[in-house]
Amino acid sequence: MSWNLYGSRCCEYLFGSTKASLVYKILFLPVVIMGATMDLQLAWDISDTLNGLMAIPNLIAVLLLSPVVVKLTREYFSNQRRLKV
Repeated sequence: MSWNLYGSRCCEYLFGSTKASLVYKILFLPVVIMGATMDLQLAWDISDTLNGLMAIPNLIAVLLLSPVVVKLTREYFSNQRRLKV
């Protein structure tokens, strides 16, 4: 149930309407039924694969944001040195 709430909130955030949330919930229901009736090992394999695939956009975001992090880190430490002097 928590994944349903999490996913519906993400749909509302991304698409800005509760209509998208309703579509998500309608698509979520058959997936829950399939997951509850399929072989347990297959359900775990699918879950592990999809959770692993979530790393791809996160790693891309980390790579794209790394110059910003380096810049802000340098600014922070240069300000710290100025404050100590």
